[in-house]
Amino acid sequence: MIKRRPFHHSIYFKSKKRPITSTCAVPLDPQPTSNDHTSLFQSRVHDLLRRGLLSSAQQAIQRFIASSPTVPDAVFAIEFAAASGVDLGLGISCEILRKLVDLGEPLSAHDFYHDHLIARGIEPDSNIVNSMVICLAKLGKLDDAVKLFDRLIGSEDCVLSNAACTMILEGFYEQDKFLEAFDYFVRISDANVKLGMWIYNVLINGLCHQGYVGEAIQVFDIRCKNTGLPPTLHMFKTLFFGLCKKGWLVEAELVFEEMEVQGFFVDKVMYTSLMNAHGKNKKMKMEMRVYFRMLKKGCDPDICTYNTLIHGFLKMGLFDKAWVLWNLMSDLGIQPNEVTYNLMICYYCKQGKLDCATMLLNSMVPCNLAPCVRCYTPIIAALYKQNRCLEVDEMCERMLESGIIPDHVLFFVLMKNEPKGLELQLCLLMLQAIAKNGCGLDHSSLSNFDKINSSAGLEQEIELILREITRIDLNLCNVAGSIYVSALCEGGKTEAALACFKNVASAGCIPLLFTFNSLIKRLFQDGRFEDVKSLFEIMQNEGIVPNLQTYLIMVNEYCKQEDLASAFGILDQMKEMGRYL
Repeated sequence: MIKRRPFHHSIYFKSKKRPITSTCAVPLDPQPTSNDHTSLFQSRVHDLLRRGLLSSAQQAIQRFIASSPTVPDAVFAIEFAAASGVDLGLGISCEILRKLVDLGEPLSAHDFYHDHLIARGIEPDSNIVNSMVICLAKLGKLDDAVKLFDRLIGSEDCVLSNAACTMILEGFYEQDKFLEAFDYFVRISDANVKLGMWIYNVLINGLCHQGYVGEAIQVFDIRCKNTGLPPTLHMFKTLFFGLCKKGWLVEAELVFEEMEVQGFFVDKVMYTSLMNAHGKNKKMKMEMRVYFRMLKKGCDPDICTYNTLIHGFLKMGLFDKAWVLWNLMSDLGIQPNEVTYNLMICYYCKQGKLDCATMLLNSMVPCNLAPCVRCYTPIIAALYKQNRCLEVDEMCERMLESGIIPDHVLFFVLMKNEPKGLELQLCLLMLQAIAKNGCGLDHSSLSNFDKINSSAGLEQEIELILREITRIDLNLCNVAGSIYVSALCEGGKTEAALACFKNVASAGCIPLLFTFNSLIKRLFQDGRFEDVKSLFEIMQNEGIVPNLQTYLIMVNEYCKQEDLASAFGILDQMKEMGRYL
């Protein structure tokens, strides 16, 4: 067994002294050296001890430690005190702890705390606890730091240091635990501890990002009260976008108005975000009110603004008004983009007007717009709905020959409309197209589709292409992996799907929500409910929010099992998250 060396040996290193030389002709003035300072310190302490002034000697040692520029200097003071028979006491112990932490030796501070205080039964005061909170947080032991901090903040003679409070909050921030950080932030604020402005900014940003906008508003109010300073533009915007995302539109408009009172200019992105939020609730009158307010304030709408309005009207089935906006854009010299065309194509497809949708698709290229996969997918889905399968093949061939990269949504449409059992064949075709159009790989050199006649052979070829895609482009790897997982899940190959999921994640990708949904459905069908919970934990850790499809999968599967209590529980969760059918 290796014995641990005494404390002072682990942090005290003697350095060799080199003679100071100079090429300067002018004599150098003698400078006081550290040896002179140390000698004066030793003489002073010996003199105080001779006169019986123990308390003054301890204070002198404490001051020497506080002014020590290095760890060895501070350790020398401890060794000198011990050799002189001076008890360290709480004051000296607190100072050495603080110095070790400040000089980047938290591990040594931790050892000193346990070996020289806890082991001797010394009850630490608030100053020592503050130092240890900082020490533990720097060592990454946040849970231990929080326990000490709880004991400190719960005591009647609570004295919190700014540094300790900051380290606790920063520790929560680093772990994305913003709700826990908020709880401690409130307790710290109640203790009247002044915090840096960045503490407020990061907390508001984190809370808004995770959907805790009510708590973010409280931090916003506390910040204004404690600092007396007006909110910054960044803070206003963070809170505003968080409120829009959550659907708290009354509060979002109040932030809007307060910004204008403070003299800030509300830009087109903010106006468009508010319009989009109203559009999601199908409140087109409110959306148009924001639009006219935007015009009145002299803020010019852009293509994103008009796309938002068009989407809102189409969602309400008001095609005529959407077409008026399309024409208005032309009058204003604003060119429709891929999103505008996609919105109109989707609407035509839902109405069964495939000729109109195809005409719009064909008009994109003359307008110098390259159709994307999202423009083709609704047309292909509509062709399937009308049993025009030959035209599906033609449309897919046209799309892939034009160099478009297929995605998981297109694959899902194809898989649901083709005969069952062809999932892996479709997956191979999609991955070959991704490899060719996205990575510049000749798929014919990677696989020999005509000679594959077994499921195992298909999986082997797919995994070969997936590895090549992963080597070149991680984003495309994520899409390709999602397609493969979906195909495996549809074919009942759960273990292979989970293995692919892990491989994609280990490559450095955050799996798509579509991937999670495919696995959740498959695991439900297999009765593996604990694995579903584990997947949800992974989603939460990655910051992936379930969508409507996720909840519908779960409700449907619970209903199939006649577990109505769980199904209604999911509906309640949907309501809490603002997801409505």
